[in-house]
Amino acid sequence: MSAVELSPVDRAHLAEALRIARETQAEGNKSFGAVLVAPDGRVLATGRNAAAQTGDPTSHAELDAVRAVGPRDRDAVAGATMFASGEPCPMCAAALVWSGVGRIVFGTAAADIRAVAPGPPGFRLPCAEVVAASEAEIEVVGPALGEEGLAPFREVGNPGPR
Repeated sequence: MSAVELSPVDRAHLAEALRIARETQAEGNKSFGAVLVAPDGRVLATGRNAAAQTGDPTSHAELDAVRAVGPRDRDAVAGATMFASGEPCPMCAAALVWSGVGRIVFGTAAADIRAVAPGPPGFRLPCAEVVAASEAEIEVVGPALGEEGLAPFREVGNPGPR
C-alpha cells in the first residue's frame, strides 16, 4: 500500500478526486471521485460515483467524467489523464481504453479498499491488467496515495468496491 511519487500537478488533481470522493460519500454513495485532465492541462470534467442515488450500478466516477465531456472537447480526451480516487474497476478501465485516455492515475488499490471496507462481490482484476490486455498504450500509475487514499473508505457506513 505504499504511495508512489507524483508531480505537484498530479498530486493536486488526485487531491481533487479525493475531495470529490468525500463529497459523494456524504451524499450516500461510495467514495469514488474522478478528474479528467486534457494533455494541455485543462480540466475537461469531473465525475462522482452516484450509484446509490441513481440506482444505476454503472454510475461510476470515471464513466461520469467521460460522459460529461462535451462534444467540442471530445477530441481532447485523446491522451488525457484520468485521476481517480480509487482504482478503476474493469468496466471503467475498459471504458477509459475506448475513450482514448493516455494515462490513468489512481489513489488507492481496489484490493486495499476491499481489505478495509468489504462490499458486494467484485473483480480481482487490476486496472493495469485490463489496460495491458488492450491494444492501447496507456500508462497506469497507482496506488499513489497510500494511507491517505484509504481514509474515506475506513469511515463508518462506507461500503467497499462498487
